Amino acid sequence: MYKSLFYIIIAIVLISCQSKSNRQQTVIDTFKGSYQTNVKGIVSLRTFDHYTRRLDDSYGFYVAPNLVVTNLSFIQGAAKVKASPMDLEDFSLVQGFVAYDVNLDLVLLKVSRRNLNYLSLKDATFKADSVYQLYRKNRKLYVTDGVCGQVTLNDSLSFKNYEGNFKPGKPVFAKSHRLAGLLQDTDGKKRILESKWIRQLTDRMEKTPKSIYDLRNKSNKVYISHTKVKGFRIKTNMGNIEIALSDKTPKYRDNFIKLVSDNFYDSLLVHRVIKDFLVQTGAADTKYAKKDDVVGWQGPGYTLKMNIQPDLFHKRGMIAASKLPEDRNKHNRSDGSQFYIVAGRHFNDAELNDLEAEKGIKYSAAQRKAYTSVGGAPYLDGDYTVFGWVTKGMDVVDRIAAVKTYSVDRPVNEIRISTIELIKK
Repeated sequence: MYKSLFYIIIAIVLISCQSKSNRQQTVIDTFKGSYQTNVKGIVSLRTFDHYTRRLDDSYGFYVAPNLVVTNLSFIQGAAKVKASPMDLEDFSLVQGFVAYDVNLDLVLLKVSRRNLNYLSLKDATFKADSVYQLYRKNRKLYVTDGVCGQVTLNDSLSFKNYEGNFKPGKPVFAKSHRLAGLLQDTDGKKRILESKWIRQLTDRMEKTPKSIYDLRNKSNKVYISHTKVKGFRIKTNMGNIEIALSDKTPKYRDNFIKLVSDNFYDSLLVHRVIKDFLVQTGAADTKYAKKDDVVGWQGPGYTLKMNIQPDLFHKRGMIAASKLPEDRNKHNRSDGSQFYIVAGRHFNDAELNDLEAEKGIKYSAAQRKAYTSVGGAPYLDGDYTVFGWVTKGMDVVDRIAAVKTYSVDRPVNEIRISTIELIKK
């Protein structure tokens, strides 16, 4: 009996030791980390346009002491980017980008603030289904839990679908505190991109950073050729206006085709109206503007070089690019998206003579005939780029130009562009 009891005790001890050994092995294999450690690698990002006006906020995270990864789509269109520790107002200027990938919607940014608490791409996992993100509120750290879907694989990327409130640009972590991927928002659908694609991007980065502004035209999208475009139909809640663009201002023409193709103008307001003068639209900050919001300051994030053509002048029905005044626009460049349609009025020869003396210019016979018979805004000639004209719907332009306005010439009743359609040949 005692002998049997001895063997039983020995067996229990051995099982206990083995169990302890297994538990110890599990602890050794568990990735070390904490919420406080992970949050140190996350940054808030803020974009600015050519005029240093604030555009948008998002996130990214360190993958090396001076490298931050984020979504390319967030950066594109900006002239400058600043970075700060996550959800803190301590921004410093980003030096530029060193790599990007349109298909992956990724960009690597070179930052001036070094950070040794970067997130490890080597130790990242993609097996977790239960994941979390971090955020700060009143300088306190909080954790948000979520569940991701099945893995989607193809030759160019691997990701998991996600439905929830996670923020694009932020890293997603497994419960082990390992990095699980980058959250992206593509065409309104959220996904968690596997970290290995970020690692591949770091392998082909360049040593010298390039300007953020250079990313504005990086795209795999092929836009319709201007040779196949007859014109454009601007659809508003007051009627339709059809326009055509000049081949003598090709950058403005092609830029307009791109913006229309990307639905940039959808839901924007006609935010500035002056009777017998102009109708202006194209400001991005009017899309969700409230009644008393100051609008008309935000374009697509870039500007265009002026292109004055003598035979494209401000007669009635012409279309020209807006721009900020000289004290806010030292390089004298046109806004990338805002434009105005000239409603204008008739001028007599005496008025044109006075304008010639004031501006130090000479109006051609064609200009004088147009301004005295058709009308326009001759005092703008030489100062703004004219790049198109109305082909149909000037009655709609006149109705809009005559509406009641209030502060800064904004219509009392909203006039909104539903969309601008391409008219193909």
